[in-house]
Amino acid sequence: MEMSSSALAAAVQGVRALISAYDGYEKGRFMKSDEAVRAEIQRRCEMVARHAEKLQGDVHQAGHRDARGSLESLIESTHLLRNEAQFSITSNHVSQHKGIGKLKSKAVRKLVTHDGEVLQSLVEATRMANELANDLQGLDEESLMTRISDWHQKLTRTRNMYLERNMYIDGLVKR
Repeated sequence: MEMSSSALAAAVQGVRALISAYDGYEKGRFMKSDEAVRAEIQRRCEMVARHAEKLQGDVHQAGHRDARGSLESLIESTHLLRNEAQFSITSNHVSQHKGIGKLKSKAVRKLVTHDGEVLQSLVEATRMANELANDLQGLDEESLMTRISDWHQKLTRTRNMYLERNMYIDGLVKR
């Protein structure tokens, strides 16, 4: 199953639509916008986990036990990112986080850009899964482990990037 350029373009367009649909993290709308972004991150994490679960079954049938274990670790990391998005600081409607609704427009732009980069990174992780699925039959176990490791590293970078958003909300990042 090859991911066509039209499917990739549609995924990128979906991210752009979500980003442009932000209410702008303005006072009174911060929670709604933030929840929409976090829901999209959770949805994309679920997609990545499903790809990994399917590949886990495929590599198991092919006798690649080490690859199966690596995919299990990747699935756990995906679930951790999904949980981090679900339970991040603005997840609670009665949050006492004093930064909510008080972001300056420059900080809002940085946060929107940052969230877009996180979503784009998850699109790229999904693309890596599709490419691995396409190439699976022709890979030896060493090459397979390298590709899974690269995919897992991409997901780890995405998790770390997502955690940086709290610094934007707190006003601690001067990028």
